[in-house]
This record gives sequence, C-alpha cells and structure tokens, in this order.
Amino acid sequence: RKRSVVQMFPARKTCYAGWRLEYHGNLMAGEYSQKAGSTYTCVDSHPDTVHGGHANKNGYLFYPVEARCGTLKCPPYVEGREFVCVVCSKE
Repeated sequence: RKRSVVQMFPARKTCYAGWRLEYHGNLMAGEYSQKAGSTYTCVDSHPDTVHGGHANKNGYLFYPVEARCGTLKCPPYVEGREFVCVVCSKE
C-alpha cells in the first residue's frame, strides 16, 4: 500500500478523519541554547532499537517540548506539560 502523504501533528493523540495512524509519541526538539539548528520531531513511544555499541558520543540531543502559557493559550494547554504527537498517513 502506497502512502502519498505522511504528516506529523503535534499536540494530538489521534489522527484526523480520513488519516491512518502510523505511530504516536512525544514531541521532541533540540535544546534552545544548542548551536545546531533544530526541528520538531515526533519520537515514537515504542521505538525500535539498534543493538551493539555502547559509547556515549554526546551527539545531537533531543529534549521534550513543554507548553508555556502566554506563548500558548492556557487552557487548553497546561504550563510545563510535555506535548504528545501523532504521525499519520493518507493515500
């Protein structure tokens, strides 16, 4: 089955009508003080793992994205609460 559109929806636990759930997870991004560019990424709640290796190379680090009232309308958002996300597809 071919999927022509795959989209990440932040702050959602389910897909919109007509979309198929690929996975749900937590919204993550780089830390604001890191010099590298950052993008919001939906990290699967049940990720696959790669076996082997054990060294900590301290590469690019992901951090949970939290709601901040004032920037966002509270409610419905809650100060300090981590965002969830879904990745959905559509044919």
